[in-house]
Amino acid sequence: MGCPSGTDGRKITIDEPGEPPGLFVEAHYEFDLPTPLINAMHRGIALYFAYSFELTKSRWYWLDKEVASSTFTIRLAFNPLTRRYAVSYSGYSLNFDSLEEALPYIKNIRRWRVAGAGDAKPGTTAELRFGLDVGKLPKPMQVTNQDTDDWNVVSDPAEIPIPTTVMSAAAAAEE
Repeated sequence: MGCPSGTDGRKITIDEPGEPPGLFVEAHYEFDLPTPLINAMHRGIALYFAYSFELTKSRWYWLDKEVASSTFTIRLAFNPLTRRYAVSYSGYSLNFDSLEEALPYIKNIRRWRVAGAGDAKPGTTAELRFGLDVGKLPKPMQVTNQDTDDWNVVSDPAEIPIPTTVMSAAAAAEE
């Protein structure tokens, strides 16, 4: 309950129009927000969701080398005075009349620049995670709710295949 499941919509591209060259991630997760989280949000507690990306190069002689990593955080809050939901990220804030209207902005991410254009080389693997950032909850909630499944909205790490076109474009960008 509450565990997001990724779909085949996860992908990496090399360029996005209007953006500096780099690796961009697009992903979609499907989950239902557990009732205790909705109740806590209605009592004024903001929920923070985080997408975490890691690009690593495997090495036979040592631990894998981290080539690039990035985290994207989205805040979901409820304002009891206006009875509206707010989704905030990267300095932007959007307001919605219902939770159903706000959740797609948390479940989907597009055009997220995660690494430089030359970082995807042969032997590198990309991994994406998504979940509720319990470290940003108030301290009493972190202690009392850490073992309950109702407060766990976390995906398993998912490997994203890096297309050969991305790797060849990354190699060309490096030259």
